[in-house]
Amino acid sequence: MGLTIGLLYNLGKDEAPRDDEPPDIHAELDREETICAVTEALRSYGHHVVCIEANEHAWGQLLQSRPDIVFNLAEGLRGESRESHFPALLEMLGIPYTGSGVLALALSLDKPMAKRVFLAEGIPTPAFEVVPPGAAPVSALRYPLFVKPAHEGSSMGIGPESVVRDPCALGQAIAHIHRWYRQPALVEEFLQGREFTVGILGNTEPCFLPIIELNFEACPPEHGRVYSYQFKQEWDDWRYYRCPAPLSAEETALLQATALRACRALGCLDVARVDLRLDDEGVPNVLEVNPLPGMTPGFSDLPRMAEVAGMAYAELVNRILEAALERYGMLPAARSLQTA
Repeated sequence: MGLTIGLLYNLGKDEAPRDDEPPDIHAELDREETICAVTEALRSYGHHVVCIEANEHAWGQLLQSRPDIVFNLAEGLRGESRESHFPALLEMLGIPYTGSGVLALALSLDKPMAKRVFLAEGIPTPAFEVVPPGAAPVSALRYPLFVKPAHEGSSMGIGPESVVRDPCALGQAIAHIHRWYRQPALVEEFLQGREFTVGILGNTEPCFLPIIELNFEACPPEHGRVYSYQFKQEWDDWRYYRCPAPLSAEETALLQATALRACRALGCLDVARVDLRLDDEGVPNVLEVNPLPGMTPGFSDLPRMAEVAGMAYAELVNRILEAALERYGMLPAARSLQTA
């Protein structure tokens, strides 16, 4: 008999947006197939799984089921710190959970604050400016620039038009973010080098999964070198990804070290995926850190990396769980339950 695991999640990826919402408003939410896959992965290791939608009723369900630990996939319902809401609730209830804590989740979703932490820690990241609603850009960043929402994930608000090359296009891109996403716009200097994503499992002895390089050459020329929402939704064939990325041992080590520094600077735990681009001198710059990476089998980046590493999906899910159990000092007890 294994542990009782609460699986905390938010469904809704397939819901249609309202007329006043952007088309990618539900991009961060999970599909039912993802929840079923994670549930089956946990059950295959002998655990009992209680599925709990992360909404206003989750409090009562958590109190009733009292899981030994929660496998956290919850993106939250609303607000700029939404990914941290349910971990805060779990901490108040004294329930252990997988993945990063409240502060790391809030920092990583607030991209400007995360970049300020990177700068304070000496971690390369593109030069940037934050433009609140109603304001105009005032700094002298170098074109081309890249404009995206300050508090979103899953490439929300990102497309070919995010790359701007003159003040007129910049104003239009910023106005788009303000109108549709109702939040500040993050304006960065656009690095035109290769783009990678690095997956990390574990804590004191982190495991790096094979690095993915985005193959922009396979995209239509008019799309440009942008890992957009369209890219993620429409171009999931392996020809759009290089994994493992064609890198030297030195290049691989530098990307991994930079990604790990970024994760530790934010306080990420158990699992994370880090997006990086090379600047003109070949230095990896951190674009963002995702402590709640997508888990859709055969689609999301992290399961793709694990597949290339020869790691079955069930093993990936349970490696994340075991990293959390080890942190909480629960791993020996969990293993004894599995063999009982």
